[in-house]
Amino acid sequence: MSKLLLKLYDLSISSFSCKVRIILDHKGIDWVSVPPPDGYGSDAYRAIVPAGTIPAIDQDGFRLSDSEAIAEYINDTVVTPPMLPVDARMRANAREISRFHDSRLEPLLRGCFAHVAPQARDMAVVRGHFSLFERRLTHLLRMVNPSPLLFGEQLTIADCGFVPSFVLVRKLLDVFKLQINIPHIIAEYETALMAHPSVSAHGSAYQTTVDAWIASKFV
Repeated sequence: MSKLLLKLYDLSISSFSCKVRIILDHKGIDWVSVPPPDGYGSDAYRAIVPAGTIPAIDQDGFRLSDSEAIAEYINDTVVTPPMLPVDARMRANAREISRFHDSRLEPLLRGCFAHVAPQARDMAVVRGHFSLFERRLTHLLRMVNPSPLLFGEQLTIADCGFVPSFVLVRKLLDVFKLQINIPHIIAEYETALMAHPSVSAHGSAYQTTVDAWIASKFV
């Protein structure tokens, strides 16, 4: 698989696309980014990817959507470096954490997007999202024991989704002039993750993208 050019349908602002881009580069896969024709959800894009969502991949005619499905496929077909633990129970834990992020944390951040523009802002909704996000960080704390990453030194699929979310939570809190309690252990994990060689460039690029996107809402 690593010898074939993989087409990634994505957009730079998409957090789930950022997650997949990190995995592709960590695995050393040749890939090219392609925007969904007429935008994601369009009829033209659904003719290629029925779900109409991003990210999605097309590799020699094999098409797949959903970031978790893509991540598992990539890890199964390009075995080095491995991005799940060897032990079956730890692999299950990694999947549990990854899905917790994708279903319990990330949607709360995405739910704030519609409120970034001052004229469309409902701070009651925003505060509600961040209050629940803060509470769910305490749930996460009971599930993880980073050292320094979620499963030691090894970068896993479970880590990669947190990269754009750490960027988003910092940027959105600044926009809304809010503060939440981020547990010290989670903050230390954030620092270690964002410094990882396969992550740092993607984290910086995503920060630039988010900054530009936020600025566009104040025009």
